[in-house]
Amino acid sequence: MPKAIHSIWWDDNLGPSVGRSYPETDNLTSEEALIIFMGHGVNREAEIGYSKLPRGLFISYMKPPNCIAIHLKEDENPTIIERNVLRLVKYIDFNSDTWDAELQRAFELLNELIDETSGAELLTNPGVKKLVEDFAKKRMTSIKPKHVLRASVRYPEAYDYFGTDDAEVVRLLKDLEDENLLESRTYGRRIECRQCGASDLTVELLCPKCDSNDIHKVYTLFCPKCSNQFHAVMMDDIAEVVCQHCKEPIKVGELSIIDVEPLCNQCGTASNDPRIVFRCASCGKYLRGADLLAGTGLAYYPKK
Repeated sequence: MPKAIHSIWWDDNLGPSVGRSYPETDNLTSEEALIIFMGHGVNREAEIGYSKLPRGLFISYMKPPNCIAIHLKEDENPTIIERNVLRLVKYIDFNSDTWDAELQRAFELLNELIDETSGAELLTNPGVKKLVEDFAKKRMTSIKPKHVLRASVRYPEAYDYFGTDDAEVVRLLKDLEDENLLESRTYGRRIECRQCGASDLTVELLCPKCDSNDIHKVYTLFCPKCSNQFHAVMMDDIAEVVCQHCKEPIKVGELSIIDVEPLCNQCGTASNDPRIVFRCASCGKYLRGADLLAGTGLAYYPKK
């Protein structure tokens, strides 16, 4: 279970300032509060922030102008805490007048959510039990994303098991992977044409300098085991990546993608603005607005 939960408030004159903590023995300094706040970007644009401080790792959730921060224990999996923080925030009153009581309630509820989404507790969920049975009897062989754009990833095949809340479906699939019931693998770009609905699309990225299409994507990733960032080239249908720092293998479902940058193999140019040719193979429509670099899609399979 996490060590503590903290609230950090924004003051237009003073910047981020320490609010409340629970338990009260685990207090933040003003300097630590500033580091945590900056983990959400200069313009506070990131919803989830990671901050590695000398006394441990913090995961924070920003609801401008305020945020909450969770202090993790050394052996905790940050991806599990992140998913449950996202479940938790809808129960937190960010405008509360009684933050001492609000934080205590939030901390206790977070621990309950973690318990409910791990171990044997997962198998008490009727949808989870049905999914495991269908995988075992080969009625279901995989759960693949309908989109891999980060803003709209969804798994319609899982709706019959977990309901239609796309964000909660994604979190439950990751919970099941953590309990070794499912395995995630990278799943290549699969995007539906917004004009005709077809999925048969042609995608080509060109180097903005030499027009070569010999390009691969370099990901900046966050390692949940050593809390360092590292770079990796991720191809389709791989289940794990080795961290360059701690040399430990990490399941692709546990990785947090911080940035992605295309690199030209011909001239060596790295650019976040490649030329993109993206057409529907069925109707020929040229789609300009799709964010092809938003992330790597994940498909889920029964654990072997």
